[in-house]
Amino acid sequence: MSSAALSPQQLGALLDILVHHETYSEAESFKYPESIEHYGYPFRAQGGSEGERSQSPLLQLLLTKLILPTPGIRDLPSEFWTDKFRSLMRRFGEAELSESYDKGTLGSRKRLASAASVIHECITRGLLNGVPNGELPDLHKKYDMSNADDLSRAWDDVVQHLVYGDLMDDLFNQFMETANIENHSAAVEAAVDLAILYIATFLHHLFVLSAEGPYLLKLLSNVHTLIPYSMIGQTLRVGNAGTMINAMVKLFLAKVSVGAISNWLGLTQNAADGMNLMQRIISLVLEWDTGDFRKAADSIKRSKERPEEAQLTAIDEHLQATREKHESIRHISQSDGKSIVVAILEAKDETLVESLTETQHTQCLEYYSAQLAIRDREKITEALCRQTPDLITSMVRDGVSVFEPMIRTIHKNVDIRKHISSVESFLTDLIETSKPKKRDDGENKCASAPPSVEDFVALLRRNRQLAYNYLHEFAEGCPDLRTTWLDWAKKSLESFRQTGGTNDDISTDNGSDSSPCPGGADKRLQNLFRELPDGTQTNVRAAIDAHAKYLSILEGVSMGRMQSIISGIGDYEKSRAGGSMGGPGVYITRWHCLLDETIVTPSTPRGQPRRGKDVKTLKALGKTEAIVGSETWDPDALTRQEEQEWPEPPDVSIVVEALGTQFKSLVAEISARDLLRK
Repeated sequence: MSSAALSPQQLGALLDILVHHETYSEAESFKYPESIEHYGYPFRAQGGSEGERSQSPLLQLLLTKLILPTPGIRDLPSEFWTDKFRSLMRRFGEAELSESYDKGTLGSRKRLASAASVIHECITRGLLNGVPNGELPDLHKKYDMSNADDLSRAWDDVVQHLVYGDLMDDLFNQFMETANIENHSAAVEAAVDLAILYIATFLHHLFVLSAEGPYLLKLLSNVHTLIPYSMIGQTLRVGNAGTMINAMVKLFLAKVSVGAISNWLGLTQNAADGMNLMQRIISLVLEWDTGDFRKAADSIKRSKERPEEAQLTAIDEHLQATREKHESIRHISQSDGKSIVVAILEAKDETLVESLTETQHTQCLEYYSAQLAIRDREKITEALCRQTPDLITSMVRDGVSVFEPMIRTIHKNVDIRKHISSVESFLTDLIETSKPKKRDDGENKCASAPPSVEDFVALLRRNRQLAYNYLHEFAEGCPDLRTTWLDWAKKSLESFRQTGGTNDDISTDNGSDSSPCPGGADKRLQNLFRELPDGTQTNVRAAIDAHAKYLSILEGVSMGRMQSIISGIGDYEKSRAGGSMGGPGVYITRWHCLLDETIVTPSTPRGQPRRGKDVKTLKALGKTEAIVGSETWDPDALTRQEEQEWPEPPDVSIVVEALGTQFKSLVAEISARDLLRK
């Protein structure tokens, strides 16, 4: 075996490859109900046996290091995780929600899950490798706010001070004194500007560039409309905190039905007890969606060149089949090079395919997609609102119970009504910002254009003071809670510190006495690489080098886009001309990599499966159109334009094949030993 070590740049690329693959693999596994059973703590009581390893170690690491210690959440009873949350996850697994392959497009769940996975992997890389430790920079030196490199450097300086210095104490003290965090230092001001650019880019991708953007926006608008803000405000006027909390709980969680009364009296047990307001909002929003998909399915049944009744019946019957049957048909479709519809029809009766025209095939695909969407929403509603016992209501009650002391303190010292109104105004502004804009393009002064990244930058800039005002009132009026949250924040940031030691101190043997912990993964990755055979090392190193070059190019593109927005934001705000359709952030391209790699059914009766990049600009039949109806934009054209600067990602499958299993075991060991130290 070769002893040639990987360089720091190569180690960074290797960690990026392995974390990227493992994070999404773990998230995707929860489509099966048994996955939650192999998660380990906190969904299974901590047994203390070091041999027990989580099958979702990266997710467990993030949960146990940052989320479970959060004030309030750390006070939840163990039954919340081992019984209620675990059972709810099993319900969703047993519901067998639809796959992108069957639907022929990338749905909202796929897009949101992959986005969450990419954000998760960014945090996890920090936990595993840590923030470099060096001399703390001067936060009060001059940073050029019009220079992307300076903003990036300011962000790095702020992060280093947060992890290794006393900046978190300073920021909490800053909010005690004023409602403007940016007055602390030039570095903090620049870091806030950088954060705004990144968040704005994410919102722009979610609501504008994504084919599901108008649908997600309509979903948000429907929920926003149903939330009784005025009634909440009236309830918050109650002076006694206990009375106010009870009133709010009754408003959202109380059920009044025959089943609820008989359960309360003990005459029945687990009888269907109707829905509370929270569940009614969920079910109504999903039912509105379901109505759109039913209309789409009905329109296919009424079309002139509609599929035969037997063909549609075969599809309906397949929907009711078992998971094993669904997976078998999906496998046949992929391996035999035929569409999912053809595989379904042939499994029922091969003669059903003989008379299938191209038009009928397309309609069958659309019909199947619409019926899957209907089934998904019915299953989600059933899991959250109709099944007994009512897990979601019980979980919310547990949450209210553990946060009640905080709520009492905040209610006493902070005018919550004002900040609820701020949330309402921000959501209204977000929805309005995400609609098409009238632009002056020099030729057609009334042209309608999609929102730009600059529009979302402006949204965040004009609303950030709302968040500052709340944090100032909280820090000033609730000193005990301020101390509690400060302690948690500082403890969480310590998880991102790099640990000392040399390569000789680290061993991946099960019998090692070393204590592998987050903050120094480079040394252990170096050992894993050295254990590979020489020939495999050569191929893996080549793939790592290609990925390192790819990441470097992405970083350059990101910085260029950031500079373009910074340089043009002033002129944009003074005019009505169109802005940028692409913003900074390597994580955006990593998000799209997950989408692009998704396998999707062929669009023709016979053919090879498509990839996500071929269909990610398509919207499923029946999806709600933009709020403004016909005033919309072409996400396909925008996405193609935005992706022109992106390089093609290299094939790194050999790295995953060679080191993926060992890396998962390594992280599982890190997570397990970290739990034993708690």
